[in-house]
Amino acid sequence: MSRGLAIAGFVFCTVAAAQRPSPEQQKHILDAAREKVLVYSSSLPDFICTEMVQRMESLGSAHNTTTQKLTIQLSYFGQKENYKVVAINGTRTDQTLESLGGFISAGEFGSLLLRVFEASSMATFQWKRDATVEKRRAAVYSYGVPRAASHYVVGYRNDAGSMVETIAGYHGEVTLDNDTLGVLRVTAVADDIPKDSEIVQSTVEVDYDFADVAGKRYLLPARAQTEMIRSYRTLKNVTTFAAYRKFEAESTIDFGGRGK
Repeated sequence: MSRGLAIAGFVFCTVAAAQRPSPEQQKHILDAAREKVLVYSSSLPDFICTEMVQRMESLGSAHNTTTQKLTIQLSYFGQKENYKVVAINGTRTDQTLESLGGFISAGEFGSLLLRVFEASSMATFQWKRDATVEKRRAAVYSYGVPRAASHYVVGYRNDAGSMVETIAGYHGEVTLDNDTLGVLRVTAVADDIPKDSEIVQSTVEVDYDFADVAGKRYLLPARAQTEMIRSYRTLKNVTTFAAYRKFEAESTIDFGGRGK
């Protein structure tokens, strides 16, 4: 499953009279995009960034909603992600992410894309429309992954503290940059969820944009939104990623003297 604030401002609009690519053209585009996705994680540099997460939990109705803002130092080193919570609601903390409980997300740095495109997922793709994303020409493809081949895990921690997890099928959209064939946006909506899981809905959206790391530009997550709905509870995370920079062992986040 997947982990906010300050929306990155991605604008999607349909191009009038868009011409559907031929099946051969679609296959060529998707095959090229798949090659980029399969090496995406390994092509990223070692970096560090600031992750801002707004977590919202509603019980029964929107009028009974609690919110929490997390500031997380995310380091990506040796193709592995490490998350360090440095502040909760603006106050410094030594708590670990796991100790906070609640809704935790991951997968923005490649695993979601990998699961959609890898052959074992048996995803079916179909061209849907042309689009413009931040002045970049793009194409939107819909896709679906059956539960029998899915790696989409949905779950929650029960009152006893144990994780309750299940596999669901899912569908969604991928938006590809026409020039680079890089993924600018991916969405996933769980379907065929086992009824005994008590999960009604689970969705993921990740927007990507180019960021400078040590003088080179890389397509990296800019914003993510994850939501899970159970029969009486709605959990939602809105995340933004900022201040990408080269990984340094001594890198820290400056709070400008707040939350000492």
